[in-house]
Amino acid sequence: MEPLLILKAPLGLDLSPVTQRLWADKIVHRVIEIEGEQCLFIADPQQFPLVKGFIDDWHNGVYVEESKESVSVSIFAGVMSAVQTPVTLALVILLPLVYLAMQFSPFWHEWVSAGQTLWPEQRYALASYVDMGLWSLWRPTLLHFSLLHLLNNTFWCWVLGRALERRGEWIALIALIAVCGLAGNILQWWYQGPAFGGISGVVYGLVGWVGLRQRRYQIAYGIPPALMTVMVVIMAVTIAAETIEPGLTGIANGGHLGGLLAGLMLGWLWPVKKRGKHDA
Repeated sequence: MEPLLILKAPLGLDLSPVTQRLWADKIVHRVIEIEGEQCLFIADPQQFPLVKGFIDDWHNGVYVEESKESVSVSIFAGVMSAVQTPVTLALVILLPLVYLAMQFSPFWHEWVSAGQTLWPEQRYALASYVDMGLWSLWRPTLLHFSLLHLLNNTFWCWVLGRALERRGEWIALIALIAVCGLAGNILQWWYQGPAFGGISGVVYGLVGWVGLRQRRYQIAYGIPPALMTVMVVIMAVTIAAETIEPGLTGIANGGHLGGLLAGLMLGWLWPVKKRGKHDA
């Protein structure tokens, strides 16, 4: 049974009164963005008459009464919304868990010392990267050395990752996490050697992906177009500062640049999905 499209609305219109009422009545539904509009689908077309009544009341300005368990309904709706973007949810759960584990175990010391005997003499040799292996190069992506760094990166992973998954681009998101994390870490290792960590390369890769595809393919991710410009300017400033005074910022600029370039490349090459009205 295919989901039924019952409502289209502008991106700026708040549909929460309707969706909260649907959750209160245990009506399975989903709101996704298609061609710059919010599209409300219900899983069971037989519930259309009931749902239409809610929507008509909402259109007419009639107060849609919340259930007595409004707090529980809101929590349930939030949980269901998060579950609809499972890759992003798994990532933002994993990052704090790794950070917590770092406070009690020195396992991560090995993660930040990969290729220590090879840098800088062997950084131009392909064999150095082959010897370290993909996992050893990628795994510092999961490490964060301060709570502020963790919170900042987790926030942007949540915002940008969900923007992709809402459009059904979960495979692309996994590819971006893998490729941008790897590309950023390789460039950072080449540029400044081992002893680095953070998922900022993936964040910059997501920024590059969203910025390019919003502009080139007019895909509505709901992310401000100026974000890419701001992030690139910040990166350029920190690179300039590090060039003038090495170690001034303590930021892994190689990771940022490598992730951004990888995200732009994937965004350019990845096919654009043509979404039909039943793609819920």
